[in-house]
Amino acid sequence: MKRTKNNEVSNDKTKSDAGATREQLSRREFAKTTMAAGAVAVTIPGVMQAAQQSSDDAPATAKPTQNAVAAAVEHRDGTTIPAEYYFEMEHYLKDEDYIAENWWLMADHVSRVSEPGDFFVFKFGLGESAIVVRNESGEVNAFHNVCRHRGSRLCRHDEDPRPDDDRLSVRQSGESGNAQVFRCPYHAWMYDLDGNLINAYDTHDDFEMAANGLVKCHMRIEEGHIFLNFSRAEEPPSFEDPFSYGFQRISEKHDMAGLKVGTRKSYQMKANWKLGLENFMECYHCGASHDNLVATHNWDYALSDGRRERWDNGVADWIGPELAADRGTGSGGPYDGELNPGFLTGSVDGQPLAPFLPGIKEWSHDTDIAITWFDSGYWQTYDDHIVVARFTPRGPELTDIEIFWLVHPDAVAGTDFDPEKLRELWDITIIEDAWIVENNQAGVKSKGYRSGRYSVHETEPSFFAGWYMREIVNG
Repeated sequence: MKRTKNNEVSNDKTKSDAGATREQLSRREFAKTTMAAGAVAVTIPGVMQAAQQSSDDAPATAKPTQNAVAAAVEHRDGTTIPAEYYFEMEHYLKDEDYIAENWWLMADHVSRVSEPGDFFVFKFGLGESAIVVRNESGEVNAFHNVCRHRGSRLCRHDEDPRPDDDRLSVRQSGESGNAQVFRCPYHAWMYDLDGNLINAYDTHDDFEMAANGLVKCHMRIEEGHIFLNFSRAEEPPSFEDPFSYGFQRISEKHDMAGLKVGTRKSYQMKANWKLGLENFMECYHCGASHDNLVATHNWDYALSDGRRERWDNGVADWIGPELAADRGTGSGGPYDGELNPGFLTGSVDGQPLAPFLPGIKEWSHDTDIAITWFDSGYWQTYDDHIVVARFTPRGPELTDIEIFWLVHPDAVAGTDFDPEKLRELWDITIIEDAWIVENNQAGVKSKGYRSGRYSVHETEPSFFAGWYMREIVNG
């Protein structure tokens, strides 16, 4: 790998074999799917690794590969996605179908449904909706939120509430609560907590109750987190351990399955899901947009003296000497897991927010990160809590964001922690992110928008854009 005087990367050899391993990829190429030493290294499904190419060297008019469709859309690696893929319905529908068939979506923590009958509704895309419920035996199930009779939605989406009017006869469950049965608001068919149809009237003689239970949604639980997949196939896609080693390290240290949700907050960002993820993949914008966040975290190339040796011996070689020399600029970059001096945890003033998590005895001044596919699920740890965020596509220009804060299982809200203060730092950050991303959404719809080139600090969104154009648009 060579670097020119214009700070551009040129690779001596490009590895494009679908079976390429990490060892076969150049350090620079592999670094594009990682966050440097001690933070997080993204494990991308094999189809993504096969699609990866160098983002700096592809010609502006790259020829389609043998596997590409005849009408492949040209895209130069290292540049942003063409405007229409951020708002046109036909492209969004293709995105949604790809995600439904191939991705597992992090929905929530198991403590959300701690008692039999506890349920919540998870929404994805323009119409997908799943009921996640704990049954009488203590097992967690997931079903499509669709009556088997004529397709009515069983549980309402609370973002579109019906009038609170006692004159109306229709009764429908909301999107969370505790239930003994699920009753269709249309014809009153009823289902138990295992999805079995238990009441249907005036049916034909050959109607089989047992064959008309709720349709299961693919679900699995990993380290206390509930993941859903909306594939039409009988067998879901491989889970393929979508996490970096950071997730496993966090779980081993904190036993996330044993924690509980202390507080949560939901946001609706009026922007395409890709713009939301691209923003969350880089901190090039952090110095300009997140004063509180960068005051708390060392999201910068500058490192404390205790970590400088580790950086100089490893991280600099991964990202290239120019970026390593760029420490202290405030431009974001590989994050080495430390809080700034004077900050004990992820709070606006650096002061403690909740009791220590199990196994923690003293303040470490550290933080850790784990992510799933392209940051669609995100974990940020502190000694007294863990912040968990998810980004879920809901439409061409709509993305759901939800954050929940995990705390010690014995911590009591209002006594051991203040939910509002616990939320404050990341609440401010997400509100700021929604603002700048919605500005971005408005801008890409302008006739003045042109595909731009990502900066040297935006390797993650650059890789994502190249992957998206190859895998979803031209795949």
